[in-house]
Amino acid sequence: MPTTFVDMAGSTMASRPDVASTTPNGESAIDAIVDAAIEAAPECLRRRIILPSIDWSAVAPQKVGVLLASLAQARVAVPRWLAKSLLVAGHTLPHEMEPRLAASMTVLNRLNSATGEIEERSTIAAALGGLAHDREVDVEIAAALVQRLVGLSWDEEALGFALAQFHRAPHVLRHTGTLFNDRLRQLPAVRFRLAGSSTTHTLGEALIPAFAIEGWRASITEGDFGNILLDLLNPPANVDALLVLLDLEGFATRDWRGPADNSFALLTERADILADALKEFSSRSSVPLLVNSIPMPAAPTAGLLDSRHAMGLRRAIDTLNGRLLEAAERSSRIIVIDADRALSALPARDHVDPKFWYYGRVAYSAEATRHLARAFAEAWRLLRRGSAKVLAVDLDNTLWGGVYGDDGIERLDCGDEFPGNAFRAMQQECLRLRAQGLLLVALSKNNPDAISVFERHPGMTLRPDDFAAAAINWDPKPDNIRKIAAELNLGLDSFLFLDDSPHEREAMRRLCPEVMVPELPRDPAERPSWLRSLAATWPVRLTTEDASRAAMYATESKARSAKAGASSVEDYLTGLDQRLVLSFVRDETVARAAQMHQRTNQFNLTTERLAEPGIAALMKDEARGIAVLGRVTDKFGDHGIVIVATVAFEGREAVIRTLLMSCRVIGREVERAFLGELLRELERRGVSRIHGRYVPTPKNAMVKDFYASCGFKTWNTGNGETVWTFVPGQQEPPASRFVTVSWES
Repeated sequence: MPTTFVDMAGSTMASRPDVASTTPNGESAIDAIVDAAIEAAPECLRRRIILPSIDWSAVAPQKVGVLLASLAQARVAVPRWLAKSLLVAGHTLPHEMEPRLAASMTVLNRLNSATGEIEERSTIAAALGGLAHDREVDVEIAAALVQRLVGLSWDEEALGFALAQFHRAPHVLRHTGTLFNDRLRQLPAVRFRLAGSSTTHTLGEALIPAFAIEGWRASITEGDFGNILLDLLNPPANVDALLVLLDLEGFATRDWRGPADNSFALLTERADILADALKEFSSRSSVPLLVNSIPMPAAPTAGLLDSRHAMGLRRAIDTLNGRLLEAAERSSRIIVIDADRALSALPARDHVDPKFWYYGRVAYSAEATRHLARAFAEAWRLLRRGSAKVLAVDLDNTLWGGVYGDDGIERLDCGDEFPGNAFRAMQQECLRLRAQGLLLVALSKNNPDAISVFERHPGMTLRPDDFAAAAINWDPKPDNIRKIAAELNLGLDSFLFLDDSPHEREAMRRLCPEVMVPELPRDPAERPSWLRSLAATWPVRLTTEDASRAAMYATESKARSAKAGASSVEDYLTGLDQRLVLSFVRDETVARAAQMHQRTNQFNLTTERLAEPGIAALMKDEARGIAVLGRVTDKFGDHGIVIVATVAFEGREAVIRTLLMSCRVIGREVERAFLGELLRELERRGVSRIHGRYVPTPKNAMVKDFYASCGFKTWNTGNGETVWTFVPGQQEPPASRFVTVSWES
């Protein structure tokens, strides 16, 4: 084929009257140009001509094969833009190219050749699970992925991925047809009241898919325009939370006619009114409030003085945000959504759309609104389900550069120079998460002595005893993580797994789908900030127990070792010297009590997720009920607050509304000792009959017979739950001779 078309590509078809619509052999002129460009592909790439203009969806796979072969023969790498164009058009690239592709492009490459087999679906579904955490997926790639998935009738995967990308590329969801509405009807409902200082309707619409991503069907009722204070002072009934969309212009418009100091004084007064309303909400409402901070402005109103002058826009925003943060510090019912973080992927100028504001008082652009909706939904998920409890992390090329078994300690990268400083920073992030309550687990295919690197290498920040557990061997990592989950008595859905190997990530997603497995950035320099941005690690509230959780698990580990060496369970329990101290929940412990309600799944009789407001209500009015917790110590150390119960009074009868205990002390009769003392306290208060409920869940089967083992009698069974009854004076409360019980003085 002549190459004159390539050499003369600067001319348009209209200026070439000698080019007929077809060639002598019947081939169209466009096809001839494409063929010539493919034959001369290396030269076309060097000169950046022809190839970018080709519609690759109209090119036969055989010709694409010729193109790739031509480039390979000339030793010219396929550029990213060309690889993307070919994949979006439905072509398949050689598998040896995949290591150079982005993770999303690798998945699309596999989809393009998929035939619909079950094994293929399982593999691709696992890979898509990792992309759900990837904020850098190309929009065209995302659309192509959804279209291929729908074409294969893999509806669940198509919808899940489309929802995950909705805040960045809303049009992708349209490719799923009616799948979204069908799924929405199946999700559990959650009811929200939405208020705002400007128009809230666009946010209300964006909240529907945002909450669907997290597994809820959001039912939204909107307050009156701009009437935030009314909803705060008179909290709405029959909702699960109040959501507030805040913006400066709608809440506190500035008047520039008068002196600047007067204008700022009025803004400060408005901020104080908001603070008072937030305080009133906290005292009256039993549901949480989620409110966004006001983002950084795109342009100042006082230039270089914007942060400190009375006319400064940034100063005004900081003043209002300060009141929000102060209110959140005083009340756990108030959750502040950091708008700057939520909108960090967008330039500040794209946070607003002036026409939206002037036409309809819509404070944020459509794209910014979707990002804010996603942030509200993420916060709700963390509030209801908690963050990850365990960070299971690989060693080679994840916590240090290099391979211990091949390179030895001397050649491992971790120190003050690049890339070692990036790995060292990653270790610092692990230490930060440990200080916030996450347990660190080392999970590595390696020689068992690899853990000693943390002691022997001078650049390491982590130490061996920073890890609550380790599995360093040559067994499959999914098997190891299951063993560690059993050892720590935690569910796999509590684990976050980080590994530089795509093969290990894929294996974990396929064999342990409950484990969270995000896509770790390839560049070590990007990983520390990436880990900070991972919402699965964010605490909603930090308690004293969070800071000491790693030490508590170390204490438990010593107890497990003692159990393994004991001749009998009785000898083990006798030797523990356990002490249980009960106390009523107070202001300083209500956060821990609420945290346990949100995060405890196994030893949890009802799994009713009481938040701080509900528990605090019992603290303030003992005529309604009581909230009691227990702290355990033994000869190995302090386990902290490990057991909590709430009781509601109904005349002379009482209902144990919730009873739950940390997995750290399961099997040590702490629960019997606690319940026995709780029953005695209720008897002292004149209670004549005590009821306890068991509501089965997929995770709490271990407590199915707990009330029966403590002397309760079955009173009623129905609606999937069992109600048990205890009559003080007629039945003996349970006790344990292995636990010394007292009340805090």
